[in-house]
Amino acid sequence: MGKALKHLNYCWRVLATGFSFMVFGIGGLLIGILAYPLLLLFTNKHNRQYYGQLVIHWSFKFFVWLMRSLGIFSIEVHHQERLKSSGLYMVANHPTLIDVAILLSMLKQSDCVVKSKLAQNVFTKGPLLAAGYIENNTPEQLLDSCVGALSAGRNLLIFPEGTRTKNLQKLKFKRGAALIALKAQHNILPITIKCTPRMLAKGQKWYRIPASKPHFTIDVGSELEVAGIVDSQEALSIQSRQLNHMLLDYYCEELQIGKTNC
Repeated sequence: MGKALKHLNYCWRVLATGFSFMVFGIGGLLIGILAYPLLLLFTNKHNRQYYGQLVIHWSFKFFVWLMRSLGIFSIEVHHQERLKSSGLYMVANHPTLIDVAILLSMLKQSDCVVKSKLAQNVFTKGPLLAAGYIENNTPEQLLDSCVGALSAGRNLLIFPEGTRTKNLQKLKFKRGAALIALKAQHNILPITIKCTPRMLAKGQKWYRIPASKPHFTIDVGSELEVAGIVDSQEALSIQSRQLNHMLLDYYCEELQIGKTNC
């Protein structure tokens, strides 16, 4: 590709990214204004969350399709069939802003832990209310809600970093993800996300896109049997530390990061 064509492609991807996020914002408003009131009217408390998450799933499926069709990025997914089961506890790393959208576009139903401030955002409040996602208000409430979701047989998606990865060469997981697995006595399904070159990183403006089109690789790993990893005779705090170290080691290997940096 010649220099002029590369520049033209870059400009197109900047415009397409801006357009896509405009569509995202409009979609969030419409879900809040139309979909959520309709869910309140035509569903009950037992099935509202299910249908709300279906709305989010198909909305994100369209959003991801739109971005791919506009040439903003490409995606390949390995072992997506492992996401078809129910009652999954999915843990994923978080390199970009749209990781949540990509994963939920592949999951028809899943509870998801989100930042509480998103519930105050006019563009995201409606979708969060419709789907009944779990807000990270307090550690105790978050832990109880996540364990409750798994105990009820629902899928749960969590990003143990708590925010987007700042430095790709140095991962840091909070122990909440490990505590949830231990309290719920539940296996972990690890999902590894790679984006090369990286886009929409933490602190990066949406228009600061890479010179070439990013490519996402999503790898759904095999379930990690928690019971065989930690020493059940130890205190819960020690078990959570052991499990957290194991998760970090797993991702360091998958992302080819030196373990001394994790």
